[in-house]
Amino acid sequence: MKDKAEIQKLLEKFYDGLTTEAEEALLKDYFLSDNVAETLSEERVIFLAMCESEVVVPADLASKLDRQINQWNTIERTTRKTITRNGMRWIVGIAASILVLVAVGVFIDKHEQKQLSSTEEIDTYDNPEDAYATTRKALTKFSKSLNKGLQAVENATNKQVD
Repeated sequence: MKDKAEIQKLLEKFYDGLTTEAEEALLKDYFLSDNVAETLSEERVIFLAMCESEVVVPADLASKLDRQINQWNTIERTTRKTITRNGMRWIVGIAASILVLVAVGVFIDKHEQKQLSSTEEIDTYDNPEDAYATTRKALTKFSKSLNKGLQAVENATNKQVD
């Protein structure tokens, strides 16, 4: 068999995953033999435990994995549809709100335009003399109110000065 140093090097390569199948067979033969060094007895237990157990793959593993993957895909698609529906509800709700606001704005604008056009018809005069008389009357009323206010301010100022 090999000497202890060579077995140590092979074990290091084995644990690093760098051994070939032939080197692994050498290690297995060494650890299965009765002349294993005392310092390598722990390594023997570990190595044999790793090499002894053959992994048994169930015959129906592929079908079980396929079923599980399909189930996960179904769940993912359903979740995506739900998220898309919820997102669309928000978008449709916002669009409807904007549409209502625009409709109310257009209605108010049309209503104000009708009121302005009817007001314009009331305030217009066909005869310039009537327009002049109404304007003179309005300005006289404004002048009287202004003079009355100015007189009150002047009286208050005179009282404070005296």
